[in-house]
Amino acid sequence: MDQIIKLQNQLAQDANFTGRSAMHNEEGTNSGVFSLYRQRPRVSVIIPTLNEAKNLPLVLPYLPMAWIDEVILVDGRSTDNTVEVAQTLLPSIIVVMEKKKGKGAAMNAGYHAATGEILIVVDADGSNDPREIPRFIQALMMGADMVKGSRFAHGAGTTDMPFIRQLGNGFFTISCNLLFGTHWTDLCYGYHAFWRHCLEVVDVSDTPGFEIDTALYLRAAREQLHVTEVPSFEGYRFFGVGKLQTIPDGWRVLKTIVRERLKKYRTAEENRYLGFRGLKPLLEYAPSPRELPITAPEINMQLLRTIGMILSAGYSLNDLMTQVLHLSLQAMNAISGSLLILDEKGEVADSCIVYGDKKVKSSEKSMSEVLEQGVAGWVLRNRKLALIANTNEDPRWLPRTWEQDMPRSAIAVPLALNDSRFGILTLVRPQQNSFTLDDIKMLESLAIPA
Repeated sequence: MDQIIKLQNQLAQDANFTGRSAMHNEEGTNSGVFSLYRQRPRVSVIIPTLNEAKNLPLVLPYLPMAWIDEVILVDGRSTDNTVEVAQTLLPSIIVVMEKKKGKGAAMNAGYHAATGEILIVVDADGSNDPREIPRFIQALMMGADMVKGSRFAHGAGTTDMPFIRQLGNGFFTISCNLLFGTHWTDLCYGYHAFWRHCLEVVDVSDTPGFEIDTALYLRAAREQLHVTEVPSFEGYRFFGVGKLQTIPDGWRVLKTIVRERLKKYRTAEENRYLGFRGLKPLLEYAPSPRELPITAPEINMQLLRTIGMILSAGYSLNDLMTQVLHLSLQAMNAISGSLLILDEKGEVADSCIVYGDKKVKSSEKSMSEVLEQGVAGWVLRNRKLALIANTNEDPRWLPRTWEQDMPRSAIAVPLALNDSRFGILTLVRPQQNSFTLDDIKMLESLAIPA
């Protein structure tokens, strides 16, 4: 127990998290032993629909339900069997029937029906890839109040934007950056997520139409919320005809920009919100209290899930990688390990090696050799976990200069980070045959499918 508490304090210091320390009861046990390995916040996904029965079978099955607690379908008086299709594909889906016309009315209905701490809006026509949802959640967990998708950020794109709309969107984006002091790359894109607390300062209930996305972003900027962008790829609509009308809706967006700018001038300094907002540390989220004692494998599983959430954001900063690797070593009782981040070409984009509590320098030549002949290369080629029972006997293990010539055991796991990155986590224990089936099952929960 003392080791758990010590590790908790170390994580709070090293990773610069600001979560509260766990309270201890009179017997010296940690009443919040899970406080180190907190779960993510409750997430609600809102899907506005209007005659999307053909599209839903190509969208709902791709929702990453491991990240989502509830899905809310807001139907705007569809004349096809949209609702029935949704309930067949996802029996747990919550249906809200909205009588008012317009995308804004549907989104507002979804906001009020949702119970999550994080609210995410996804279009039902296939233009928003639901597999990008973890990217939005991670950006919020890392400190943003609101996250908006961008089709023009690095790594993003679109296949459903005619030239005239690109021209208009570019003009609106530049105008907003000049008028509101923002640095956005996209404005008229509705894929977004935010913490529920944003609704306390940003009211869009007066915006029933397509321009609600613009109003939401600009009012958040006016209230000085932390709005950040993540790259997103906009695909084409699968079936049906889009509801967007380029000229009328563009005119409404322009009027929204002018109106919100005038409101910005009228905002009194003394009415500005004072206090902390935004960052809800990962450590702050705990599961429900339990009466049964928590076992070490369960604690390790929670920690490994936390590591997986951090890695899936796609960050390759070496300091963050070092923290993740240190946590992995302690969670799995390993003495050394490495974390390689590979780009879409299979080349090393970043790497980190830790032996004990020390970070070991690695050269590009040694990393290339590992990928060509070592266990990391085997994992890269086979896309599955590799178990080495004895490092002295397995040809996939390349001896490391800082290790003694004695048999050890190792395990290497392929990690899915994002669409263009791939990771390999390797852990080493001092004895041979020391990784158990339980260890393998826990690590397989982080591995990408074969």
